[in-house]
Amino acid sequence: MAATRLIALHHVKTKTVAECLKRSIDYVRDSRKTEDEKYVSTYGCDPNTILGEFLLSRRDYEDNIRRPHKNDVVAYQIRQAFKPGEITPEKANEIGYELAMRFTKGKHAFIVTTHTDRHHIHNHVVFNSVSIDGKSRFRNFYFSGLALGRISDTLCIENNLSVIQSRYEEKLKAKNNKPKWKDRSPDSLKFLVDVEKKMREGKGRGYENWAREFNLKQRAKVLLFLEEHGISSFEELVKITDEMQPKLDDLNARIKKRQEQMASNKEMQKAIMVYAKTKETYTGYKNSKYSSDYYKEHEDAIKEHEWARGIYRMYADGEPPKMKDLRDQYGELLAENKTDFAEYVKLKKDTRDYLVARKNLELLITDRETEEREKAKSKTSRDSRSETSL
Repeated sequence: MAATRLIALHHVKTKTVAECLKRSIDYVRDSRKTEDEKYVSTYGCDPNTILGEFLLSRRDYEDNIRRPHKNDVVAYQIRQAFKPGEITPEKANEIGYELAMRFTKGKHAFIVTTHTDRHHIHNHVVFNSVSIDGKSRFRNFYFSGLALGRISDTLCIENNLSVIQSRYEEKLKAKNNKPKWKDRSPDSLKFLVDVEKKMREGKGRGYENWAREFNLKQRAKVLLFLEEHGISSFEELVKITDEMQPKLDDLNARIKKRQEQMASNKEMQKAIMVYAKTKETYTGYKNSKYSSDYYKEHEDAIKEHEWARGIYRMYADGEPPKMKDLRDQYGELLAENKTDFAEYVKLKKDTRDYLVARKNLELLITDRETEEREKAKSKTSRDSRSETSL
């Protein structure tokens, strides 16, 4: 389960855009809520420079596309709350990351933080209203909150978590704070109606007719799916579904590896800028023969320069790549990740469709075996009665 909400973060007139963004980002990254930022992940940005990168994309958009309008939205926040006791913080952060990627389609930088300070684990996602390339803005469409909820529900089902029974009940949650939960794990995906059971509960003839028709439709769907995909046996369907998960894992591993490379790339870009910015101050520090008074006066700049020099030492010759090469490399990694993520989303959907077909086919086979056993038992009973009468 996950209750979700999409919130637009508007520019407050009495504050700068940077102050508005910083306030939101600082709140979601609160070390008291994230266990010293243990449960924080990002996409398209570095956690240490996220504010500057958000502002840089925004500046590109304003310089090349259009100036901001009245009541400008500087970012969007997603809140995703899970059922108490049902999920770990690590898994919640992973699901929050996947939710943000699917909802933004990998076009917007974002940060995902998982808070553990309440009785229920919950995620906060802040994503930039401007795309990573600075060429477009996020368009908040009608029913975007509903679309977000559907993506979240899908992720919950895929991860064996329960979901809220109705999106309407989620809206009422603020009043009674008691959303109803419905088990929606793959093992409980029963699409076939148990006609006899419902009849014993007192359902009428109309329900019986509807239920039988419903069962026939579900059987037809399974058969059509198998025919459309050229699957001739249950064993073949099992083999296909078993092979899909390793492919998903491989794609996910490649995406995460590139994200690590992108984070390292961003860190080096930052080091180059910091080094150039503080070089003169550090030279003055050396010329002062490392005076303690000079250090106190320029402590922040000196520490930043020493940090940048530490990054430089990662290279054998002490010379980092050129900024242009780093930016080109970052762009290539980002493009490759977008391609892989699109493939990942498609394969994830296909996997879900195949698993549903597999589950339905398992139910059909079970129903058929049950019918055959009942027929055999009935035949044995009739034969016994016939022998007795003789």
